[in-house]
Order: sequence, then structure tokens, then C-alpha cells
Amino acid sequence: MTKYLLLLLPLLSFASAIKVEHAQLKPLGKMIQTNAQITQLSDQKQEIVSRLSGHLERYYVQAGQHVKNGEKVALIESIELSKMSAAYLALIQQSKAAEIQKNATMKLHQKGLSSQNDLSNAIISLEEIRSKKNALASQLKSLGINPTTLKEATDKLTIYAHADGVVGQITAPLHSNVDAQTLLMTLVNQSGYYAVAYLGVNDAMKITKETKGWINVAEKQYPSTFVQLLPNIDPETQRAKVLFSIDQSPSNLLLGAFNEMDIALAPYTNTVMVKKSALSLFKGEWVVFVEKEHEEAEHHDEKPDHDHDKEDKEHEEHEDSDDEEGEEHEEAPYEAKVVEIVAYAGDDVAVKGLKADEEYVSEGVYFVKSMILKSSLGDGD
Repeated sequence: MTKYLLLLLPLLSFASAIKVEHAQLKPLGKMIQTNAQITQLSDQKQEIVSRLSGHLERYYVQAGQHVKNGEKVALIESIELSKMSAAYLALIQQSKAAEIQKNATMKLHQKGLSSQNDLSNAIISLEEIRSKKNALASQLKSLGINPTTLKEATDKLTIYAHADGVVGQITAPLHSNVDAQTLLMTLVNQSGYYAVAYLGVNDAMKITKETKGWINVAEKQYPSTFVQLLPNIDPETQRAKVLFSIDQSPSNLLLGAFNEMDIALAPYTNTVMVKKSALSLFKGEWVVFVEKEHEEAEHHDEKPDHDHDKEDKEHEEHEDSDDEEGEEHEEAPYEAKVVEIVAYAGDDVAVKGLKADEEYVSEGVYFVKSMILKSSLGDGD
């Protein structure tokens, strides 16, 4: 009994790492492999510009740094801003004076000491000043300056990020003079990535809404969903361009990088598929591991009672022999089943040699393989 427990311990320790699933019938089309370039849509990129001419005094961020919406990224000293803020403060004073003049003219008009024309001119003058002040206030707000808190003229223009993202490239040198609309830096929104796959024209014309792709990035495959067939042929490669959305993509893909991509084209046929992790090279052939079919040996239960003592004695002698040799061998509950690989489809692989709904080991293949090899060595002894 002690020996049986020792033999079961390895199986119990491996059991938690071994996962069994059922082979599934899934649609599979013609698999092609091509190159695809990582990209983003134009609305996922932000270009930060200077907005006013001036001297680029400081950068608050650097390339590769993640920034949030509203975070300051650069500082510009602008004479133009100095003039705007000074003009706004002057218009505030002019507006107050014009308001006093209008009220005085209105009182004189009520007493008959001032004409209607004088009153109209006072009102027009006040509204013109207010209009200029409101226009400047709007411009200051667009530059990130709150005009209600402005107490004196300033030439400090702080540039803010207008979205979350990562600083892609800083284009304007520090301490350089910049003009209005000069590109300072780019921000990349890492919420989603796309892949532009390059296909031959004949294959591209077979693309449908159901077309699926799998892009390989850093030894991992990410499912990709068809978005659209782009209207123009690439002039350099003379190949069609197909846009895919990368599902559940990581947040650190490199824009512009080329990667291999697998695409399944119509027509589709149902094929038996297993997890790619289930495949193993065993004795020179591709296999998946399945549970052994145990035959019930009922004839052992039908033996006469007088043979039991003899069998127990022989069994004890056999155990003693094993103990003397110091060898313990167990029969693995799994066996290798040779399969033929039809095609790879992301994390799945289409195979021949298994039936639909047949159970197989999908995870923990290394442990199963080790058990089978250990068992075969014991049989050899």
C-alpha cells in the first residue's frame, strides 16, 4: 500500500497542471501568410503645435513618456501673447470707462440735456469695446489662459495635452524660435492598434466581412478583425492593402513595424481543431495526448478464493524484488496519438487523426510526455 501511494504522488502533483478539452469543429478557410504593418487611424494621433509665435523655453515631457489630458507639455515665451494680454487688460479699463460714460449720457438724455444721437454713440462705443474684449477673452481661453484670473500682462504660454497618450516624437528643438502652427511633438493614443496586411490582388478580392486574421507580435498571436479593403494598390509592392483591427492588442506596439500575419480566406469548411499548446513532437511525429482506454479485467474477480493467498504471496514477492532493485515504475494514464497538421489558425491548429468532441490534453503536455517516457523506460527494464 505504501508503494502505491508513492506511485500516485507524481500523478497527483501533475494533475493540477494538466487540462483536458474536447476537439472542436470550427470553420477554416484557405490560410495565407503575409506581411502586415502596425498602424493607427488618423484620429488616434494628436499633433501638438505652438499656436503662437515665440521662443520655446521648456519641455515638461520627453519622448516615450505617458501624459494625461490637460497635462502641461511645453512652455513658450511669446511677445504676441504679451500684447494680447495687455490689450485685454486695457479693454477692461476702457469698458468700465465706457460704461460710466453711457450711464452719464443716459441721465443727461432723460433730463433733456443730451440728444438721442449722443446716447446712441455712447452705447455703440461701449458695445464695440465689449466685443473686442470678448474676442480676446475667447482667444485667451483657447490658449489655456483663464482671462478672469489675469491681473497683469504675461508672455508665458503653457501648452497642454488634449488627450491621453504617449509622446511619440519631439520635433521642435528646445530654445528655438517657433511660429504659429509649428509642430512641437506628436502624441500616440494607445487605446487601439490596426494592421495593414499586403495581399495579392486575387486573394484580396476574396476578403469578406467574416475574414479573420492573426498577427504575430513578439512570439504571440493576436486575433484581428477585418475592417475594410483599402481602395488603392501599394505603388511599391503592387499589392492590395487590407485593414484589420487588432483585438485585445498590447499597449506597447511599435507603429510602422512589419510582422507576419495569417489570414483565413473563403471558402470555409468545418475542420477538427485543437489548441496549439496540445501539439508535441514525439518519436519524430506530431502527436496529441489522450487518455488510455482501460479494459476491465473481470476475470480477476472470478478466481477461486483459495488462489488469493497464493496471489498475495506472489505479489509480496514481486514487491520485495522491486524494493531490492530500487526501481519504481508506474503506467502512464495517457497515450500519444499521431495527428497530421492541416493548418494553423491563431491559437488553434486544424488536425487530422482526431474526431470531433474527442478529449485531448490541451495544457500540461510536458508533464504527460514525461510520464509516458518514464513508463516506457520502466517497460524496457
